Amino acid sequence: MRTAFLTTLVCALSTMLMAQSPAGLTQENGDCTGAIVIADSVYRQPAAVRGFGNKLEIKENPKEDLQWFEREHHTTWYKFRSPANTTLTFEIIPDNIEDDIDFLLFQGAIPGICDKVATKQVQPVRSNISRNDKSNRSICGLRKDATEDFVRSGVGSSFSRAIEVKQGELFYLVVDYQDRPLAGYTIRFHYDPPPPPPAPEEPVDAPKQKQKLAINVVDSKTGKPVDATLTIDGMEFDKVVEAKGRSAYHYEMDMYRNLRIGCIRKGYMFQTVRVKGNTEPEVHVEIKMVPIAPGERVVLDDIRFVGNEDKVMRQSEASLLILLRFMQENPKVRIEIEGHVNGPTFKNKKEFIDLSTARAKTVYDFLLVNDVEPERLPYVGLGNSQMLYPEPKNKEQSEANRRVEIKVLGN
Repeated sequence: MRTAFLTTLVCALSTMLMAQSPAGLTQENGDCTGAIVIADSVYRQPAAVRGFGNKLEIKENPKEDLQWFEREHHTTWYKFRSPANTTLTFEIIPDNIEDDIDFLLFQGAIPGICDKVATKQVQPVRSNISRNDKSNRSICGLRKDATEDFVRSGVGSSFSRAIEVKQGELFYLVVDYQDRPLAGYTIRFHYDPPPPPPAPEEPVDAPKQKQKLAINVVDSKTGKPVDATLTIDGMEFDKVVEAKGRSAYHYEMDMYRNLRIGCIRKGYMFQTVRVKGNTEPEVHVEIKMVPIAPGERVVLDDIRFVGNEDKVMRQSEASLLILLRFMQENPKVRIEIEGHVNGPTFKNKKEFIDLSTARAKTVYDFLLVNDVEPERLPYVGLGNSQMLYPEPKNKEQSEANRRVEIKVLGN
């Protein structure tokens, strides 16, 4: 008995010593802009956190709200990236079972996300605000067998549903004590399947391999340079790079970065370009901007929907924000929002029309709540009549069929 107890104690102490721990919390860590980077699968927060930082970012929400805290109480913000394409679960384990800990999880690759959290222009992708369950040691988090994405305040499950993540995907996690905190906690991340083992470390004195990135923005018809605003996701570890006012941009970055580049210019259709990571010494990207004209189309290929639902997948928010910025930059443009579904081997039945209409309305509602006039936004559902892949061969092609297209009606 004594031997078993000592073995358990040694294992627990070993975990605490190996876990990533903060160098020392500051008041800034209580705000989204001061989020602590978690770079390990175990994070140890040894001290109780009191207060909500310099700014009360989450406030004045109804107590019965499914996704949001009623307000911040004693919060710390974190950010992390997924190490692989996998299923993410995690546990927040309080040191004192009397502590009632809640959390919100946000998809992070959104320009200006911290400002948008404060104004609720973004929504959590997971949250759990349930009362602590002492029979479960007051542990909360994400778990595969959980059934709900969001658990509201009061008696309920301590775990929300696991989430599918892609390699390099950025997330923000805000942890909140409901009452006056008594002790610290440990966050344990689990990935299933686990990420591949890390490559052998380079010698300390060996610099990381770099590559140059050159982006040129041109008019698709004349080939002449066009000054434009860019958002570049993936070039830096924990942020989206924004730049504007030029037609040519030059950067140096680590090799093998997967990039998503958004481009906007008044008078032109918006563009989104993906660049797959590689080991070439130089990466050249040319973005051809198409002038706005009636009949021009853009496929929102980054807006994805859960199968048989009108629910937007979490990685779609960045594209929704690019569309919003396009509508704000071009206040006279009228568009038609077209919804599509994945329905191979089936005729275009009423259920498909209804679902595709609901998907188009999801985009319409997003623009509407962000003050775009409804008369600029007619929407229609086309069912499976215009699938990009009539006989999809894989998950990616099926997801591509579940899409929204934008057609310009007038400007």
